[in-house]
Amino acid sequence: MKQDVEHFVHTCVKCQSTKYIYKNKYGLYRPLLISNEPWESVSMDFMTQLPKWNRMDVTFVVVDQFSKMAKMAPTKMVTTTVDSAKLFFDMWVRHHDMPQFIIIDRNVKFTMGVWKHVF
Repeated sequence: MKQDVEHFVHTCVKCQSTKYIYKNKYGLYRPLLISNEPWESVSMDFMTQLPKWNRMDVTFVVVDQFSKMAKMAPTKMVTTTVDSAKLFFDMWVRHHDMPQFIIIDRNVKFTMGVWKHVF
């Protein structure tokens, strides 16, 4: 039985691809910078899989890292880069100036196109 199990594990594609040695190494953790004043550093993200309200199903969230103040705006799941940039500018930059640091996850919506339109 031991030989059968070893043979199965060695020939199973799924078993071989999920082994630790085949996974990419993660980078080092870097702590986030601590803000010294409000509006200096913000984080942005989209909250998805929400119930639809007035044809909006996603909430765009911007959080100030110093005061933990959050601003939210409803939007649609299919948002262009121009729409994302306009939403960030209208919701945050217009009121608080451009932050020095922006923390984002690797969401497809935060592509280079968004930053070109913001700047």
